[in-house]
Amino acid sequence: MFCRSTIQILRQIGRRELSDSSSLVLERSLNRVQLLGRVGQDPVLRQADGKNPVTIFSLATNEMWRSGEGEAFNAGDVSQKTTWHRISVFRPGLRDVAYQYVKKGARIYLEGKIDYGEYTDKNNVRRQATTIIADNIIFLTDVRES
Repeated sequence: MFCRSTIQILRQIGRRELSDSSSLVLERSLNRVQLLGRVGQDPVLRQADGKNPVTIFSLATNEMWRSGEGEAFNAGDVSQKTTWHRISVFRPGLRDVAYQYVKKGARIYLEGKIDYGEYTDKNNVRRQATTIIADNIIFLTDVRES
């Protein structure tokens, strides 16, 4: 009996706080990604219906680990996993620089945020896509090298 009335009181307090916009507190959150890797394809500039141009390219990151027993440096086999990331650049200045200077095989560092979305492919099948939206790109390979 006591539990039920306590829960009802808490619900009423919660409703009152949500209805009073002046007491609404917005929580801070963070969506940041940092990647260091090699470009897998030359960038492509896309634009749908004359708006929202975007530069798109892929970036490979590698994860390496040693498996096996023993504490010796050379003990065990070295394994590697490559992960491919789809990179989208929307910021006007950065978008143009990325399209002009990012080249296949170049080593870059980028910062951005992760975005999950859905689209319908040409066969009318719903697909999910994960994209990194780049906010900053640092070139680690000289443009003339690649």
